Formats: sequence, C-alpha cells, structure tokens
Amino acid sequence: MENKKIRWIIAHEPAYLFYRVAEDFKRIVNERSKGMNLDIEILTAEEFNEQQKPEVPASRHNLWRFLQDNSVQIAQMQTTSLAKQFNKQLHVLDMPFLFENHDHATEVLEGEVGSFLLNNFEESSKLKGLAFTYSGGFRLMPMTHSVTTLAELAGLPIRSGLAPQAIDTIAAFGATPVPADLEETLKIVQEGKVQGAEYITQRIFPDQCDQWIDTIIETNHSLFLTSIVVNVEWWNSLDQTVQQVFMEAAREAARNERVLSVADGDASIKKLQDNGVTVIRLSNEEKKELQHRTQSVYDKYDNGYFEPGLIQSIRKH
Repeated sequence: MENKKIRWIIAHEPAYLFYRVAEDFKRIVNERSKGMNLDIEILTAEEFNEQQKPEVPASRHNLWRFLQDNSVQIAQMQTTSLAKQFNKQLHVLDMPFLFENHDHATEVLEGEVGSFLLNNFEESSKLKGLAFTYSGGFRLMPMTHSVTTLAELAGLPIRSGLAPQAIDTIAAFGATPVPADLEETLKIVQEGKVQGAEYITQRIFPDQCDQWIDTIIETNHSLFLTSIVVNVEWWNSLDQTVQQVFMEAAREAARNERVLSVADGDASIKKLQDNGVTVIRLSNEEKKELQHRTQSVYDKYDNGYFEPGLIQSIRKH
C-alpha cells in the first residue's frame, strides 16, 4: 500500500513550543498506526518554502491558506487568529477570568464546549479543529518599571492582544490598550509607546523581552491558546480508523503539551526572579477587584456575540 503523506507546517514562534507538539503527535501516530502506511512530515515554514517554493511564502499570517488548498494537512494556529478569520465563537476563550485554573480549563477544552468550538468553523474555511494546546498559558502583565498597586495602572499605555475582548479587558483594568502582535512588543517598548504588556511567560526569553521587564503582575486573566487544525476535506477522505488514531494522538499530544507549557512558564518566572525581576501575585481581594472591573466585558459580549449559554456553560464547570 502506498504511503499516505501528511504534511505538518510550523509557522509560529517560538518554534520549539510548536515543534514538540508535532513530534509528539507523530510519535503517537506511529505507535498506533501499524500497517496504515502514514508518513508525517514536519517542516518549518522556511523549510516548506524552500521545498515547495510557493508563489507567496508560507507564514503564520497566511498558513490557513495552505491548509485550505491542502498543500498542508495539519498545523497549529493561535485560537485568536482562527476566531478573527473563521470562528468568532473561539473569541470566548479571550474573555477575562473565564477559567478558575488549569484543571477547569482542561475540563472545558476536552469536553462538550471544546468540541463545539473546534467544530464551529465557517464551511468556507475548510478547517476543522482536533484539540486545544497551550503553547502559552495564562496571560500576565510585565511592566517596564516598578509597580506596587493596581491603581498605578491607571492610564498607562499597555500592549494588548488584537482580539476585541483583549483590548476591552486592558481598558477595564484602567490602562490604555495599545493593540499589537506579540512580535511587535519589544519594538514598541523600545520606542516608548507602551510601559507594559499583556504577555505569556513562555515567550519572554525567546522574544528578548527580559531586556525591559522590571516587574510582572501575575493577573492570570486569560489563556493564550492554540489549536491543532486540519483541512476538513482531507480529513473527511480518511478512513474512520485513521481518523480515530489521529484524534487520539491529537488529544494526547495536546495534554502532554499543556503540562510542558505550564512547566515552561514556571521555569521562566523563576529565571526572571533570579535575574532580579519583581513578581507580584494578586491577593484574593485584588483578583476580585479586577474581576469586578472586567464585568463590563461580559456585559458587552454576553448578549448576541456568542452562542446563547456558551459563557455560562464554561463557568458552571
């Protein structure tokens, strides 16, 4: 039987976070697909561009196009990007203080709500989600200067994510949101455009943001998530036995990656502290204060933007 070629492209940074998921997925598939002749090729965007020489080079900004035309079968993409393009229900994952902790998040992401979100893409997208991965974790707020109270955030220009919910969250904190890609953070800090940022610890060192951080406020206000996505037409062409192997591999690789991402975050925090960075952990009262402030974000989006009952079904877990 001829080998079935499956191409997985890594186009996001830091590449090691995404590469280990792909390798783990490949390992699990190989262990469980004896006799199925599945050949998984893992390439970075640069390797893919060199090999295939597409007219428009693949990047994280257009990776979905290569999934659509089936020149790539599997990839990981940020849920915020997927929400913006093809599945606005995924924006619910950008809501502030939606998850109590990692266990709560896992229960939701691997349950009925997670299945709904992974299978709610517009038909024209030609995409389907298999599993949620972290490749990040809970977002926090590194600052360029010493901060001791939440009141000191008032009016400060703070880099926010591009999702409307992320922008509104930073505004609800009392700061002035400056929406920007993660990759732009170092530049806009150096240019004096922001005095802090919504960020994830796993990317601080790869993105060289340790150069400017004085204080980190562990707001843990939302999760930075990615998803393993596939070309849905290719997926539907697969034998059900192969689909089952892929689903099991995606779920297991996602679980493994979430554990590793949390450990990466803890290690980054320790390294920052060892380098003299002050880490502020919110008291219960301070966390409740931020939750109170961000109720306005729920008032704005929990009425017509998301499917009825979606937020409630997440919070009831």
